[in-house]
Amino acid sequence: MYRSEDFAHVPRAKRRQALELKLPVWSPFRKTGFHCLWAGSAAMLWFWDADAVQDETSGSAADGGKTERVRVLPETVFYPRKPDGVHLQDCYEGFELQHWRAGVLLDAFWFAERPNESQTDWFLARRGMQVSAADLDVPRTSAATFHPEPWAGPVAPGAWLEANEPALVASCVLALVLTAVWLEVRFRKTQHLTQTAEAAFARMQDEVGPLVRARNELVRLRRRNLALSALLAKPSQAYLMGEVDRTLPNPTATFREWRYQRGELSIVIEDDDPDPIAYVRALEAHPLFGQVKAEQARKADRLKISMRVGV
Repeated sequence: MYRSEDFAHVPRAKRRQALELKLPVWSPFRKTGFHCLWAGSAAMLWFWDADAVQDETSGSAADGGKTERVRVLPETVFYPRKPDGVHLQDCYEGFELQHWRAGVLLDAFWFAERPNESQTDWFLARRGMQVSAADLDVPRTSAATFHPEPWAGPVAPGAWLEANEPALVASCVLALVLTAVWLEVRFRKTQHLTQTAEAAFARMQDEVGPLVRARNELVRLRRRNLALSALLAKPSQAYLMGEVDRTLPNPTATFREWRYQRGELSIVIEDDDPDPIAYVRALEAHPLFGQVKAEQARKADRLKISMRVGV
């Protein structure tokens, strides 16, 4: 008997297990022998009565044949694969109608005698094909095309692993041994290089240590000099007061308030007849002062002057 089933919904690693679970449901035999070829996710499955085959092979051994294990294969796999369509295969005994598509045998049915038109129509209807046997060209293949070796489908990963398990185990063990040896050699070499580098680094530390300390001292002194330069670059308040006093247009004017912070100077001047414009012009003319503003203070004889002190 033959059946084709698509296991696309089953993970690849579990397809053979799924097939073996379904086989007892499909098979009418008490003990089933089978041969399966895979084409992608499609299983091409032939199955038969294993007890009948065993009785037949045992009878051959009793007639003087060897009692060694006999490999049983379906006759179909010894004939060439067919192109797409329905074909009639002339078998060693009887005939087989086959429906092929994309290299996969979708359906097959064996007849003891050449199938008549009604049997062919039944097979076509079983495949849902809208043609009649009378209009169908069914080529026959001679039994002379029987091949000495069966054709086979792509080997499933599980079957391939099972067949090559000893070689794979040996290869894995060898690979692990070589990897362990390589890692040991690398570890020893790395350890040696590390020890050499540590010794060289210690020597460099002894040689470079004085230079590093001298460099750090130089950096410290430079930072100190920059800080002192920044402080010295700022004019003192006594110097500023002298410059402002010399710049005022009225030498008899008196300082009543003095505030200086972060380059901003604010003063209050007492003058009998203060002229804000004269004060602004006089202070703006000095290169040290800028953004001079003058406004009346709370008393009539006083001016409040603010300015920016530049370095």
